[in-house]
Amino acid sequence: MSTAPPEPFDAQYFRDHYGVTECRRYSQPWWSVRLYAGVARRLLRRMGGRRVLEVGCGYGFLLARLEGEFETWGVDLSGHAIEHCARVAPRSRCRVADLERGLPADLEPRSFDLVVARYVLEHLRDPRRTLGTLATLLRPRGCLFFSVPNTESLGARWKGADWYARRDPTHCALLAPGTWLALTRAAGLVVEREFSDGHWDVPYVRWLPRWVQLPIFIGPAAVQCILARPVLPARFGENVIVIARKAGSETVHGHG
Repeated sequence: MSTAPPEPFDAQYFRDHYGVTECRRYSQPWWSVRLYAGVARRLLRRMGGRRVLEVGCGYGFLLARLEGEFETWGVDLSGHAIEHCARVAPRSRCRVADLERGLPADLEPRSFDLVVARYVLEHLRDPRRTLGTLATLLRPRGCLFFSVPNTESLGARWKGADWYARRDPTHCALLAPGTWLALTRAAGLVVEREFSDGHWDVPYVRWLPRWVQLPIFIGPAAVQCILARPVLPARFGENVIVIARKAGSETVHGHG
């Protein structure tokens, strides 16, 4: 009797590639979520928005930060992740969905003020098409807020095959930052801001002790996370983070 193939994003995947099963206070994932939640919150408040969708919501740590203030939705390809998300963010509407195959019926066009896609687009076979799909979900003045690996980063250049984004076999769209910006504009979105998450993939220098490298490389990223504001230049980190608005809508000024 044949058995179904294992789910590609199961508990072992999250454990092996991210080492994250919870978001303990002051841990690295906690600081990362704090940064994204801070930026998302400011965007929503500035545009007077209420509805936010996280694509690839994973275990729901970001949604849990936002659900008390906003109407939060989440989708993920992984059934395992959605089960975890339902416990972590119980007030959010989360479901299993493969956006490359189409939108769930309850995700209506022009219905969200903010769509967030953290560490998602690099997993897609056709990110151009998915960016177009996400653009259709945005209301006028709505924003897409996403992050993707920076193939021009220090880590990508120095670490080669050992760079964090190349160690994940499910990353099938490791594109140059300029290509991501071009695809975003091709989806009908206006790029408002680019920034980065800093150099957190220590160690970078093999012969230098890790404890010496931590303050040198992680220091700027730590400051940004503490402030929960985008301050690091777009190429100064392992991921490029982009804020783009729906074409023809009012510009969102100053995300700080």
